[in-house]
Amino acid sequence: MNLMLARRAVFSPLLVLLCALSGCASLGSSAGGSSTGQTTSLLKKFYDNVRPALVAVQFDYDQELGKHEIIGGGIVIREDGLVMIPIDLVPLSFPDEQLKNFKILVPSDTGDPEEVPAAFIGRDERSDVAFIQAQPAAPTAGAAAPKWTAIHFLDRPVEVGDTVYGLGMLPKSAGYKPYLNQAVVASKLRGEVPQVVVSGGVGNVGSPVFDSQFRAIGIVQPQTAEELTLDARNELTSIIIPPHFFVPASYYLSSISNPPSAQNNLKMAWMGVPQMTGVNKQFSDFLGLTDRPAVQIGDVVPGYPAALAGLEGGSIIVGMNGKPLRRGDMPEELPLILRRDLLQMKIGDKVTFTVLTAPEKGATTKDVTITLGERPRQPNQAQRYFAKDLGFVAREAVFLDDYTHKMKPDAKGVVVDLVKRDGAAASAKLGERDWIKQLNGQPVTDLNQFKQDYEAFRKAHAHDMVVLVVHRPAGREETINIEPPQSDAAPGAPTELP
Repeated sequence: MNLMLARRAVFSPLLVLLCALSGCASLGSSAGGSSTGQTTSLLKKFYDNVRPALVAVQFDYDQELGKHEIIGGGIVIREDGLVMIPIDLVPLSFPDEQLKNFKILVPSDTGDPEEVPAAFIGRDERSDVAFIQAQPAAPTAGAAAPKWTAIHFLDRPVEVGDTVYGLGMLPKSAGYKPYLNQAVVASKLRGEVPQVVVSGGVGNVGSPVFDSQFRAIGIVQPQTAEELTLDARNELTSIIIPPHFFVPASYYLSSISNPPSAQNNLKMAWMGVPQMTGVNKQFSDFLGLTDRPAVQIGDVVPGYPAALAGLEGGSIIVGMNGKPLRRGDMPEELPLILRRDLLQMKIGDKVTFTVLTAPEKGATTKDVTITLGERPRQPNQAQRYFAKDLGFVAREAVFLDDYTHKMKPDAKGVVVDLVKRDGAAASAKLGERDWIKQLNGQPVTDLNQFKQDYEAFRKAHAHDMVVLVVHRPAGREETINIEPPQSDAAPGAPTELP
């Protein structure tokens, strides 16, 4: 659909929406009746009261190969200007140090949005959200700090047939105008993340959902093919194809009540089992576990909590803390549900698993108690170095790299995190996730040493080949010869971006 047809397609529902908000359209069954007028008046009041809590969040993803401006929807959840956004706007693939220039955009009916400087506080993987904190200018002497309108979420379950309201935000091309949708609960889904299905549609990704008493009860999570951002590319997608799912507030309340902060850098609990598989019905029946959710353990990493507690690879978990595992709709969801439940726990918490000692019929069960440890550092937290002239980024190795390459925890080297398309490194077949062990015949110990040795060599031998010995994720070791661009540019100097 071209832009003109798209605008024609949304004109009619937008007209109905705007009329409803101004009181010129009937939302009840009897047109012109007092009940209809009261309903419209209540919805208008609700809309006016809540809309200031809907904002846009703008920031730069300042990657080595270029800067990208990103805009998404946010919800003010605290009167001091704490804003919650979907974690998908700042995914874990984005290094923390490359998220810059945050702003909160407050829509205006009479002018351009107000831009409030903000800071990125952090992600919370427990609930798939992230947090931005407003940083307004210091108030004048004697003046109180600005107070934001905030939405306070409640754990209020809904049932099929209940009316719910979505309050969304239109994209940049429509001035970030808030809009109201009405829907009916159609079904409730279980899984790693609980979902409520509606008929009629709710707001854009990241927007709040309210029940018939206008209590905030959920948030719209991203789904496949749904528009995540509010930038110029999004031409009213959330109106043309409205989302039909939201996640109940109960899933977010722990994050809202205990968000990350400068004083509270959230650390995730972990037991040291990177591989788990849901047990399918056929295998469950064979084991005598009919209609009981179960998860089979894969690798157990030596030296981490699960291994220290005696949990063995191949064991099958059938219970946690004296209760059955939470059920999903598909076996593939079971490990994700278990992982999500563990993320809700704290470092140092004890969890007792009931496990089958062997994956065979008639196997006995036993309890294994694990004291959860801290999850190892993630790739987005590692330091990076951009070899601009050759077109690749190296970073510190983290546990995930050790595990992927089957390296010892004290293995030396750096890992390739990004390779510029059509650059010298790409032409030489250097690959992302390659582990660099040697540079020009010398062992690589860490990122600082790699940077110093690389820049010293390139300064002394600007046009000479760089020879890397790398360990591939597949397990083989190879030598990579990279011919540098034949120019006089010093290493680290700016190069033309693709």
